[in-house]
Amino acid sequence: MFNDRETLERVTQTIIENGERTGIDEEDDYERYGLYFSDAISYIIRVDGSQTPLYYGEIKIVKTIGEYHAIPRTNPRRTS
Repeated sequence: MFNDRETLERVTQTIIENGERTGIDEEDDYERYGLYFSDAISYIIRVDGSQTPLYYGEIKIVKTIGEYHAIPRTNPRRTS
């Protein structure tokens, strides 16, 4: 989950404008674009209550219909 709606919208727009294609896999149903940000865009909340900041955002696009959503991540998705 992003810090707030404004962060979600800013991250989404910035990735659309400047993101790099990642996770290239022709058999996957998605195209992915991502980008590192200088400020944390989200946090992972651990069981003990501690938080790990996330600086990487990804847009995952359904190839067949073009719908997409943004995801905060630790790093780009890896494909084999």
